[in-house]
Order: sequence, then structure tokens, then C-alpha cells
Amino acid sequence: MKKSHVLLVFTFLLLIPYICSLLIIGIGYNALVLHSAEIYRTIIGALVGSIIMFAVKATIQRPVDLLAMQTNDGLLKQLLRFFSIRRRYFLLFANIVLDFILCFAATYLVRSVLTLDQIVGSSIGFVLLIMFVSTCLGAYVEYDNLSIDPQQH
Repeated sequence: MKKSHVLLVFTFLLLIPYICSLLIIGIGYNALVLHSAEIYRTIIGALVGSIIMFAVKATIQRPVDLLAMQTNDGLLKQLLRFFSIRRRYFLLFANIVLDFILCFAATYLVRSVLTLDQIVGSSIGFVLLIMFVSTCLGAYVEYDNLSIDPQQH
């Protein structure tokens, strides 16, 4: 498979939904937690968010493995490995720590960029819509290779 095709699928099927998941964690945390600006509560929210992100990565193992097998580019293969949880324990722990940092940043950025009315209002709907459309596009582009039975049309 061509590198541009793998990159397109990676962007729509993995990267954009991953960023949207971080935003959903940030919006959900700030909408649900009273005094969300306290550092201790933000740390707990980021810890819970990193566990959620780990669970999300567990559900996308098959597409990640299939895409990684179809590329020869080293950088792209490493980007795909970021989403893999089938790795050595040190790299798995580093991945969870990185998710923790990204969840912490997402909760802080959502709190500083959006007002409380926007957080509680329609922001989650827009993020879910972006995630849904992106996932549909990525799955459509790569349906044959990601389906359980690639012979079906």
C-alpha cells in the first residue's frame, strides 16, 4: 500500500479520533467536576483519562496491526506503534504516561479556551460529530483491508 494511502487512513481513522477523545475527556472533566481548576483534581482527571485512552487503544489493535504490516516507512510505522498496546512493559508504561500528560493538557486547554457555557453546552456534540465523520471516512477508505473477511465486497 502506498505511503500516502496509509497516512490518509492513519489520519482519519486514528489521529483525529485520538485528538477528539482527548477533547472529550477534557470537556467531560470540566463539565462534571466542581472546582476543576484545582491541580489535585486535574491530576485525578488526567489519570482517569489516561486509563480511558488505554482502553480506547485496546479496541483499535486490529486496524493498527494491519496498517503497520502494510507500510515500510520507519517514521509512519513508529507513529502507528504509538497506538499499539502490545509492546514491552516499559514502552507501555511510557505510553500511559504520555496519555496522562496529554489528558492533563486537554483538560487545561479546554478550561482556558472555552467558557463554562460552551463546555456544558454544545462543544461535546461538535467533537463527537468530527470523530464520527473522521472514523467513517477512514473506515471507508480502508474497508477492504480492515474488514474481517477481505474477500467480501
